[in-house]
Amino acid sequence: MSEKKSSLKSKKSVSAPKKAALNSKKGVASSKSKMNFNKSNGNSISPQSVSVKKNSLIITAAHKIKDFLDLDPGKRIAIVSDNDADGVSAAVQLRIYLEAERAVAMIFYYDHYSNKLSYPKQTFEQFAPEKTVFLDLADAFVSRVLSDLGNLAGPFISIDHHQREIISGNAFKSLVIKPSSFSEIESSKYPASKMVFDLFGGRDWICAFGVIGDFAFDEWKEFLLKVQKKYKLSSKKLFELTEIIECITSQYVEKINALSDLLSASATPKRILESEFRGLKKLFDARLKILKEFFYKEAECFDDVGICFFKCDNRFASKLSTIISSENQSKTVVIFEQPGDFIKCSIRRQDHKVNCGELAKAAIMGISNAGGGGHIPAAGAQFPPEFFEQFKKQARMYLLNKSPLGPIKQVYSKQS
Repeated sequence: MSEKKSSLKSKKSVSAPKKAALNSKKGVASSKSKMNFNKSNGNSISPQSVSVKKNSLIITAAHKIKDFLDLDPGKRIAIVSDNDADGVSAAVQLRIYLEAERAVAMIFYYDHYSNKLSYPKQTFEQFAPEKTVFLDLADAFVSRVLSDLGNLAGPFISIDHHQREIISGNAFKSLVIKPSSFSEIESSKYPASKMVFDLFGGRDWICAFGVIGDFAFDEWKEFLLKVQKKYKLSSKKLFELTEIIECITSQYVEKINALSDLLSASATPKRILESEFRGLKKLFDARLKILKEFFYKEAECFDDVGICFFKCDNRFASKLSTIISSENQSKTVVIFEQPGDFIKCSIRRQDHKVNCGELAKAAIMGISNAGGGGHIPAAGAQFPPEFFEQFKKQARMYLLNKSPLGPIKQVYSKQS
């Protein structure tokens, strides 16, 4: 495979709407090339929308979940959720619903960096849940948590919008709910926060954080407009609120339980804007701005397949990859970091012309102690650092053999 490699040289600020170019000097294994990045503002909400009304399939799915949980006063339900904006939004809404049903609910957020829960395993054991609900966690991560918890989780439900895989590690009864259980909307555009909201009801403004955080605002424009109107929020302010959540879940994970409690106790978004978390976001944004400027100077890019690789500070990969890919929607962006013994990658492409989940799996093929997968526009991977060059090569080979022609659409069948 011939190499067309380029480095970003132009300076960019976080809000600059200009195009950036990747320039390279001609070398033995590379040729002079230029790649233009078309930037778009992802923070606008148009009146046009696609909305989902509560249909019989949603009602049926909700009944299945309620029958499975068999709620009664005092019943202990553990919620194990992803620790991003979507996961937090889904978990808080579910806890509010369960507590309204007089059950006792406790949230444990799963941190992908440490592979640990937000409370120690001993706390989970002391809580002794009668049943567990997993939210916004791909089936592979559910299996990983179950392998650590053993039988402590008991019978469980998974409410999630990642692609279906086999869940292992638990011998108890289980129930898996995906968007395809009640909708034909592509799973990556149906966040777990919106699933919980549609299945049980909830706080619309909290749900909005998950929708925006998972880049599903194009699919749920009408819903977001209603939230804006109801709480007198501008589009900019709603996105700022979401970014406050993302700041805490990314850089201040030790505060995620306090954030979760504040969201649960707040009737409107006003308290979030008045909290300490807003000040932390300013520090987070300053560091993001610097990292973004370095991306446009130093990213390793390959024009032959339109992919860029960039190493960033720990716990910034997810947010930075989302920002860069939203500005350059026709490029595949891989932002990686090494928080410990593994390299962790966030893979993004916003035009839906490359399946990032499949790319992640193809890139780790044959690499020991590796894992990867996700959605069409967003995925992740992790592997030992000595395999980084193999990972890059296999990612490029995948793209070379899967030249993007048009948006990828998934076909769903109604699940019983």
